[in-house]
Amino acid sequence: MVATKRQLLGKQGDRWFDYAEVLVSLVEFGGLHGYVKISGSSLGSLLGISQQAASIRLARAHEAGFIEKRATTMGYEYTLSKKAREQVEKFIKIYTSPFLDGEKVRATVVSGVGEGKFFLELQGYKRQIEKIYGFKPYPGTLNLKADQNALALFRRYPAKIVNGFRAGGKVFGLVLSYGAKVHHGKESVECVVVFPEITRYGDEMIECIAPFSIRRKLNLKDADSVYVEPLSGTPGQ
Repeated sequence: MVATKRQLLGKQGDRWFDYAEVLVSLVEFGGLHGYVKISGSSLGSLLGISQQAASIRLARAHEAGFIEKRATTMGYEYTLSKKAREQVEKFIKIYTSPFLDGEKVRATVVSGVGEGKFFLELQGYKRQIEKIYGFKPYPGTLNLKADQNALALFRRYPAKIVNGFRAGGKVFGLVLSYGAKVHHGKESVECVVVFPEITRYGDEMIECIAPFSIRRKLNLKDADSVYVEPLSGTPGQ
């Protein structure tokens, strides 16, 4: 499988918050539930910008598919598009979802392709992880395939960002990291779950790192079932 760039926040220009001023203004005018008449001058007055600038923002939001418009004898009317509603609703769901104590995701142990060891030995990542979490990562990840979209679950918890960098003429993307605990039977260990921006895996894959081999610590083998529990704080604290 070829490595691809995971759009953690979406592609610029294709995200609802790139047009937040227009969308929020439409909602305030009543455009959430139907078409409303809005002009560049009225939008500009509301936002405190010129009519020309407001008209440009309306046009760009329409071109990007976040608002729909129709012509009437009195001018154009606008409403939020299905695309805008879906993105905003998804954001609101994440924003308003409470942390659930003891929330866990079931996953299966799988073998990786050795990339974890390579990346964890890169000084650009290694030094940042040591600075953020206070340990030198074991050169290798425990790869787990979850029964659901693991990234969506973890994104409800506080992330620590490991910045991307350039080395040897190559670009290495940023990494979202989260405190977590892996449970197997009566045993459990705290670790850090990482979601690289550039990955060959889907969002159901969980990569775990620790200062030791988690696989050996929990005596795990391929196809074993475990539970991964997101933590709202840093492991060990």
